[in-house]
Formats: sequence, structure tokens, C-alpha cells
Amino acid sequence: MNKIKEVLNKVRSIAFLEKKTTVFLIGNTVKVEDVEFYLSPIRNYKQFVVAGAIVFSENAAKEIAKTIDGLVNYVFVDSEKKILDRHSISTTPGNIERVIRKTIVNSVLLSYKANDLTVDAADSFIVEYFLHDIANIGGKRTAIIGAGNIGSKIALKLVERGSNVILCRRNIGKLNMAVDYINSVKSKYTVASAIGITNAQDACRNADILIGLTNGVSVIDENIIASSNNKVLIIDIGKGSISKKAVHLATVRNITVYRLSIESALEGMITSLVSHHNIFNKKVGRATIQGIKIVSGGIIANEDEFVVDNYTNPRIIYGLGNGSGDFERNPNSEMLDSLKLLENIINES
Repeated sequence: MNKIKEVLNKVRSIAFLEKKTTVFLIGNTVKVEDVEFYLSPIRNYKQFVVAGAIVFSENAAKEIAKTIDGLVNYVFVDSEKKILDRHSISTTPGNIERVIRKTIVNSVLLSYKANDLTVDAADSFIVEYFLHDIANIGGKRTAIIGAGNIGSKIALKLVERGSNVILCRRNIGKLNMAVDYINSVKSKYTVASAIGITNAQDACRNADILIGLTNGVSVIDENIIASSNNKVLIIDIGKGSISKKAVHLATVRNITVYRLSIESALEGMITSLVSHHNIFNKKVGRATIQGIKIVSGGIIANEDEFVVDNYTNPRIIYGLGNGSGDFERNPNSEMLDSLKLLENIINES
């Protein structure tokens, strides 16, 4: 745990000097390696200083949690179950979240889904890449090689944005299930669709966007690059899904190959989850001020309750509840009087 302690010291030092909040993420993976864990880079964001580790066993997750507890403000744990049974020490195989929840007592513990983080990062990157295209990705052809959990989720997002997506994986049964799901849940007004192909070369033909999502298996080779157009966007998400020869050929052809970065998506995810934690713990509730009932934080307001920004210290009135999750559009005279009184109370406080 010496490496963990060294990273913690750096994170805490930066946070102290810059008056920021400290975060440590513990993720897990389906991969199996000879080490217990590896460290992710320290990231210094506007509000947070972030470090993390990817673990390969529950025991490693437990030991890291014991080491960092109370030394960082927030601990984020990947809630997805990816660790093999033989590396499990809990009653539920591969559940690092349960192990860490039993260990963390001093830091605030929040959970996240690493796969969804990758999906959001990919979606945001692709949309940004085509920002100045009048159609953005509408009508473009996307090939996703490695249509598992992450690939299928990315495919749904891109289809909803108007891209025709070709999913490719060897298991024809699972491939068809993914394609059928995407096409069944998309909006009926969405013309774009998903199709399944088992051959990578065929899937990539005439693609505007190529996404590799196979862990360490180079499925996008030089033959695929040779037949691609000069403006194709190529993204490696699966780490090593594009061969070295393919990367070299793309470089020769002046085609940039991208390795997906989760940088901005990670910052957004941390900010969102911390904000939600604070809102839920500080702003969700009901109160009565001088006989006027108020509610905040997402609770459905009754017909005699005003929805405000913070029930403990209201500064903004959003409206009068109608008892079914919406606002009353035509409040009676009694409630209008209460509204005026509440406004006066807020203005004078």
C-alpha cells in the first residue's frame, strides 16, 4: 500500500494548497493481471483533486479502502460486478462495492458505473468532433467492432442521434439481441437504425466512424484502414483493438487515430454525484414557515405546498404543487395570499 500512500500525499498536498476537495476512485475490471491493482493518473480539476486505482480482487479493494478511509473527502466505488468468483471474498461474487461499504466509515462513499462513464465520454467526443458539421452525426455510418455492454450502449446513443450503426461481434445470438433491443426502444420518429454483422471487414466498409471495443484484440487491421475513406474518425476504446500496422497506415494516410479520453466525462460525473449527494442530504424535505408549507429536493408537493429551492433556507419559489408532480396553474385566492406572504418572508430574511 506504499504506492497508495504516496499518491494520497500528493493529492492531499495539492488540495490543501489549492483549497479543493479530494476524491479517490476504486474501479474493477474483467481483466485478470498478475498485480493486485494499478493506479490511474492524478487529475486536478476545478473543484476536485482525483486519484484512483483499478483492482483485480476484492481483497485489494478492501486493503485500499482501509488505507484511504478518512484521508480523502470522497471515495467513489465502481458498482458494476466484474471480478471473477475466485477473486471474491464477499458473500456476493465479484462485488467490490459491498466490501468497500463495510470498510469506509470516515470518508463519504458514493458509487458510480465505469462502463456508463465510458459511454458518455464516447458520445460527447463524437458529437464534439463533428460539431461544425451541419448534420453532426445524422446520416453517418458508424461501425462498432466489439458490440458488448459498452458497444451496445454507445450504439443506442448514436442511433438516437441519427447515425446508422453497424454492430459487429462473433456471437450471433447476442449480436441479434443487441440489435433488436436498440431498434425496439429507439423513438418511432428516428429513421436511423442498427444492424448486426459478424465480419469486421464488412462492418467497417464505407464507415464514417470506426470504433474498436475489443480488449487487447486487434480487430481493426491495416486492411480495414486501407479500404476506409480519408475522413474516417477512428476511436480505440478497448485498448489495443486497433493493430500497430493499422495505426501506422492511418498515420501515413494522414488519418488521426484517437484513444478515447474520459477526462471531461469523469469531471462531470464527479461533480454531478457530489452535487446530488449534497442536495439529497441538505435540500430534500418539508417545512412550515409562518403557517406556509414548503417542500424542496424533488419531493412531490401536495396541493397546499409551495416548491422552493431549499426548504431549510428558501430563496426561490418555483410554484405551488398540484399534488401529482406538477405546478398548479390557477391557484385560488387563498394560495395567492400565501404566495405573497412567502415572498415577503424571503425578501426580508
